[in-house]
Amino acid sequence: MRRFLFIVLLILSFIPLKQVTAQSTDPERPNIVFLEVDDLRYDYTSFNGSDLIKTPNIDELAEEGVYFGRASCQGMMCGPSRNSLITGLYPHNLGFYKNGDLRALPEGVWSFPQALQRAGYYTAWLGKCHVRPKGKDKTLAMKNKMGFDFVKLTWGRVMLCKRLKKGKNMEGDWYVEYLKEKGQLDNFLKACDGKAEMKDEDYLDAFFTSQTKDFLSGYNDNKPLFLWINYTLPHGPFDVPEKYHKYNPDDMPGFTTIKNYEEPENLVAKTKYISSLKKMKEYQAGYLANIDFLDKQVGEIVAELKKKGIYDNTVIVFFSDHGLMMGDHHRIHKGTLFNHVTNPNLVISWPGKIRENVVVNDPVELIDLIKTTLSLAKADEKDINKRKTSVNLLPVLFKDEKVDRKYAFGEIEGYVAVTDGRYRLIKGEDGFTLLFDDIEDPSNLVNIADKHPDKVKEMSEAIDKWFKVTGKPLPRLTY
Repeated sequence: MRRFLFIVLLILSFIPLKQVTAQSTDPERPNIVFLEVDDLRYDYTSFNGSDLIKTPNIDELAEEGVYFGRASCQGMMCGPSRNSLITGLYPHNLGFYKNGDLRALPEGVWSFPQALQRAGYYTAWLGKCHVRPKGKDKTLAMKNKMGFDFVKLTWGRVMLCKRLKKGKNMEGDWYVEYLKEKGQLDNFLKACDGKAEMKDEDYLDAFFTSQTKDFLSGYNDNKPLFLWINYTLPHGPFDVPEKYHKYNPDDMPGFTTIKNYEEPENLVAKTKYISSLKKMKEYQAGYLANIDFLDKQVGEIVAELKKKGIYDNTVIVFFSDHGLMMGDHHRIHKGTLFNHVTNPNLVISWPGKIRENVVVNDPVELIDLIKTTLSLAKADEKDINKRKTSVNLLPVLFKDEKVDRKYAFGEIEGYVAVTDGRYRLIKGEDGFTLLFDDIEDPSNLVNIADKHPDKVKEMSEAIDKWFKVTGKPLPRLTY
């Protein structure tokens, strides 16, 4: 008996113990990290040629991966975009066109993080949350209805300021409780008005970073990880630490102006017209300060992944929920369908595994991240193919191939934008039609619809077909 036990123990001594870390146990099933940011324009990063700012950490992701230069978000505000992505449904499928719409997603709605759980991934959400599962406790609703094992969430900075100033009950809020513990709640309220200075680590997005680093440091599950980090930057207010406010308003570009058309009111109703050049340049300088602080957060997350030893087997997807009007047509904000709003700055990085320092200008939708992510995870085929409008981008990531998509779509209430990677058609229910060449005219200043009637016809037919495939538009829902 003793001889038998000795032999067993001898055999076991040569079998390595399973290392329980966040490293995927299957090298063909990587960890996946979504770095989603808010309001970042594609042309306000230095890897995209901006001479206004340096974004070395975002640049590094692009240099080590594939940048989709003609990507399209589906919704033009935080709520519509984020709920569209997580469910794979378009805003018109949900009746969700602006942030004030749709109090709760339909019961039982499919989400791709649920599919990742079924595929054996540990799923985590940290940061701001515009996703709207039904339930009084949003943390529990995100876990039980959206497919997350771990959830830490709060409001964006704008809503935190508004709710606190109105005296709303914020007891138990993740970030508010942190501010109370640090004795920084009053300073945060003053910072909302630009009147106080907090330490770097106490700002909301730096808090997200430190909390994510703590999560990664303590993560010891043997499952591959799907982590979705949701920053509020570079969305205003421009209240980041003073040392980041190093951009001179005099150096800012100011306005671009409309040359040959007037926009219909409903197309630009959610934007704001700015007449003061001084205010516009100050606004642009503040926006750069926020981007600078955001880039620092990105660098810290990447450094933590490297420290954890999982960077080499982690796919990082960096993207914004949408872009922003930043003086274009004298306007700021989003909620419209011009090029600088619909492009979400999409980068996919997996160093040493996929193509590096590559720009793809084929039309792509954020919804394509669903099939791409589930394919990386080797999820069940039923889940991979659940949303027929999602396109798998893996062939483009690994090989010099074309994206299997002819058009990408985005929408607001009553208007649709469709792009083939060069031409953009904006068409409204009211019959208003605009056609732009996004390559020659990225600010969408010159309507060329009269010069290209065949292209207008072709792309109008594409919109009609899209609605036939995806369903008729629901009216705006406010319940």
